[in-house]
Amino acid sequence: MKRTIIFITIILIIAVGILYFTYGKEFLSILDEKKVYSMKNAEETRIDTLEEFKFFNSGIITYNNQKIKFIDYNNNNIWENENTVFSKQVFVTDNYIYNHMENSTEILDKNNQRFVIAEIPGDIINVSRENGETYMIVKNSAGQNSLYIMDDSNEIVVDNKVFEDIIIGVSISDKSEGYALITLNFENGEPKNSLYFNLLDDVELWSTVLENEILLKTQIVNNNVIAIGTENIYFYNTNGKLMWKNSIYNKILDYKIDKDNQRIYMLFEQDNNTELISYNFEGKVMEIQNAPSNINSLKIYNNKVFVYNENNIFLIHGSKIDKIYEDTESSIADFVLDGNFMRILSKDKLVQGQIK
Repeated sequence: MKRTIIFITIILIIAVGILYFTYGKEFLSILDEKKVYSMKNAEETRIDTLEEFKFFNSGIITYNNQKIKFIDYNNNNIWENENTVFSKQVFVTDNYIYNHMENSTEILDKNNQRFVIAEIPGDIINVSRENGETYMIVKNSAGQNSLYIMDDSNEIVVDNKVFEDIIIGVSISDKSEGYALITLNFENGEPKNSLYFNLLDDVELWSTVLENEILLKTQIVNNNVIAIGTENIYFYNTNGKLMWKNSIYNKILDYKIDKDNQRIYMLFEQDNNTELISYNFEGKVMEIQNAPSNINSLKIYNNKVFVYNENNIFLIHGSKIDKIYEDTESSIADFVLDGNFMRILSKDKLVQGQIK
């Protein structure tokens, strides 16, 4: 009898498991679509910001060309860094602040510890971090673009690799010591892109040329390369073989590549309407959803899709659109989500509340 009960229990567990993996996600999606989300218990905190301000490492970094301040969410000053030399450029990433001055570039961490890296001649166009490494795109005195990549110890591993064409985008690999890079030039008025996959030791694994459109972004996923252009989306495998290409027929407003859920989200402007389209990594259209008009930006947090502009934030789930937040007095600079807790940053103001 006891063995029979155990056997029946095992069969029931297996059956429930099969039903969940077959229909569970669809059932949960139906339940989610019936919900109405909004920000609850919102609290507003006045903060003192300088010319620029961004979220940074559980706080807010704010700066101008001479001072950098790090404050917490209650407007308490954690540290302040002021130079007698004016900054040419300041770039903020997830873990570091890059302060580029006339003759040197210094790196500040969240504790205001300072590292000085070798002189980087020219103007820094962009700084970004991905998978523990930092890349810098620099325009040198000859007008050429060059690439620097630093590891997590801020040691330079790609040093002043020069490209004749404009560098549009870079992505650092999460599976190998390599990176993807897009360049752009114009021949007879027509755009011509080059897409490279290089190792950090300056070995080119593969490259390809794409014409008659401008590539906007590249992203490496498991050593496959996704490239998003103004006319098409491209997916190349590890060896540089084009696996699929999808045409784009409308104006792109914003785009995000979600590695965890293997989705490419694209926000389009279609006539007077806005649409959100998601693709899987096999190039199949998974969902087409309407979005509010006058929306121009997109963020993905914990499988939640947010679209927004400088005054409104909406959550799109299933066929529903819920307004999460509206501010008609000031412009939304950025927002972040920690679980269901949202923080919204504007000039001299931080709004915090639960998404329920």
